[in-house]
Amino acid sequence: MVFSKTANEILRSPWFMEPKSALSFLPLVADILNKTQKDFDPRPEAVAVRSVITPQGVSLPREEEIPQGSIGVVSIMGPMLKYGDWCSYGSDDLVAFAKDFDTNENIIGQVWVMDSGGGSVAAVAPYLDFLKTKKKPVVSLSDMSASANYYIASSTDFIMAENNISSMFGSIGVMIEFADFKAVYEKEGIKVHTIYADESTHKNLAFKQALEGNYDAIKAEMLNPLAIKFQQHIRASRPNLKISEGVLNGKMFYAEEAQSIGLIDGIGNLDAAINYVKFLANASSFISTNY
Repeated sequence: MVFSKTANEILRSPWFMEPKSALSFLPLVADILNKTQKDFDPRPEAVAVRSVITPQGVSLPREEEIPQGSIGVVSIMGPMLKYGDWCSYGSDDLVAFAKDFDTNENIIGQVWVMDSGGGSVAAVAPYLDFLKTKKKPVVSLSDMSASANYYIASSTDFIMAENNISSMFGSIGVMIEFADFKAVYEKEGIKVHTIYADESTHKNLAFKQALEGNYDAIKAEMLNPLAIKFQQHIRASRPNLKISEGVLNGKMFYAEEAQSIGLIDGIGNLDAAINYVKFLANASSFISTNY
């Protein structure tokens, strides 16, 4: 394996990810960790994840032609990573696209097409930092928005489900999963020695205890703080959320129920999301003009 940012993030970072999505990507994870750059197709051109819609609803191939009143579209799909690499886009790339749209005088707002079961915990903060300082409205449009993806969507100005059939939201929770290969090594005659300095009594202690079947420390030190911060963020971002069993504890909800409890704001499609960006932009312009 050649060094890649994606492989590094897989190996070192905790993840906010809906479990079915995580399991479906395990073969890809194995490929990333065991193959080299030449084994993969290069990531698609930027136009595949960034586009511009004119006021007349026409998608533009090049940003140089952007007319006044256009809408930017950023696609945040699949496993979410902090850093882009030779086969994928990361938060660094996608937030840069969003910043370009936010500062372009001919663009009035953005739609983020968010279809993801989640991803790296480290991928979340760059989006939230942008959303705190943006000048123009951002509407999120999702078929699936789970875990880290919903963490981000909750801070946009309006959350819209793409449809009322397959769209799902939630998975507000944290988990960790790892494999213990000691028995396999022992069967092969391999003995692993792990030695700590006398002064390093707490180094990797939670992980060591987890390998021994005691999960208390790894929950207290790693998982619980992340889960509490996740819940606090959702409560603050969605103040009208109806809290019931499962809402803040990892349950997924189809669009209509998600709307009824306040996880999302509406159900529509890309045209509806674009129209809502226009509505928010006009409302903001009216307030700025009159006050």
